[in-house]
Amino acid sequence: MKRKGLWTCAALAALLAGAVAFGAAETVRANRLEARLREVYDGAVLSALRQMEDMELSLNKALLSGDESGSRQYLSAVSSGAAQVQSSLSLLPLSHAAAQRAAKFANQLGDYAGILLAAPQMTEEDADRLDTLIDACGQCVAALYAARDALPARALAAKEDFYAAGDEEASFDSAVAYPTLIYDGPFSDARETGAAKGLGQREVTREEAGQMILHFVGDERVQSVADGADTGGDIPCYGFTLTLRDGLTLEAAVTRQGGKVLWLSPDSGSFSQDRSVEECREAAQSFLAARGYENMLPTFFQVYEGVAVLSFAASQGETILYPDQIKVQLRMDTAEVVGIEARNYLMNHTARGALLPALSQEEAQGAVSSRLQITGCRLCLIPTDAGEKLCYEFSGDSRGDAYLCYINAETGRQEELLRIVEGQAGLETV
Repeated sequence: MKRKGLWTCAALAALLAGAVAFGAAETVRANRLEARLREVYDGAVLSALRQMEDMELSLNKALLSGDESGSRQYLSAVSSGAAQVQSSLSLLPLSHAAAQRAAKFANQLGDYAGILLAAPQMTEEDADRLDTLIDACGQCVAALYAARDALPARALAAKEDFYAAGDEEASFDSAVAYPTLIYDGPFSDARETGAAKGLGQREVTREEAGQMILHFVGDERVQSVADGADTGGDIPCYGFTLTLRDGLTLEAAVTRQGGKVLWLSPDSGSFSQDRSVEECREAAQSFLAARGYENMLPTFFQVYEGVAVLSFAASQGETILYPDQIKVQLRMDTAEVVGIEARNYLMNHTARGALLPALSQEEAQGAVSSRLQITGCRLCLIPTDAGEKLCYEFSGDSRGDAYLCYINAETGRQEELLRIVEGQAGLETV
């Protein structure tokens, strides 16, 4: 009897241990499942938010576009974006006022965009209705932002209703189109085709390239220059490592053809912001001019941890050449140059023929929407998939936002419409 009792106790202990282990495994599984759901819900809300913001921008551009085909392109983006908003929000297994309003509004907005796309042209009444919808879209975005944290939390509380029987995978559409048209300035992603035009013909030796990078950075600033890693590709370069007298280390690439600095970059960078952006801009322009980069016009800027990143584009006469851009990094404690990105410039820079517009400024301005209050205009050359196009760049304001509208100086068609965004880091265009 005693032995039988011992076997019974052992069996019970084993069962208890198994139950504890099973319970622990189930707890781990439940926690893992909850974490996965949290990711899904967070992703769904973030996706809906980004798409709603993108739709608001497309609505603005559709309203401001003076070109009928341009308006249709933006309305088409609104229509597809509306479907993606509804798809994302449908992943939340609950009824929440903000989510319901956003889904309903997206549905109505998508339907209305479809109606406008089917119409021969946009009427003034349609434009007024779009004006109202832009405000409504902004309110929807604000409501979603306010509910951003609450939505996933409440969805987790309702997770029992999320799964269909036997379905243990939660995912959302990975094909959601996030906004991608974010640049640090207009046409900063200039088209690159063919051989580099701004290098020159002569092949330089490594010794010559070492002297060139030394003089480029400044003999008085450099303590030593050492060989770095060479690179190949479409622009083969010699690599160098420079140690400055203040202890900062810079990495550099100098082109084998022509001995041009393709890029220069600090190995670290976090400086106090003792100098203004304007002081840094003047220092950068002087630096470029002293090294043969003349007639460079400032475009956009950004600031990161005490480093000012300033974009410049070459000019020919009164025309700014957006394909020929160069970026300069300056430390904001001393306004000294610590970085260069010259690829666009070296790939595209060459003397163009006569840049003479077929249309006058007044004729081109007729293609700009009357809803854009124009504040300035200049001629520019912009990169496109088909090459380069001479345009009038009209700067203006609408609904408190600044825009750049590009009208083809030959055909009078709108080539691009960009909104200027001023963030904590500086200026961007979308």
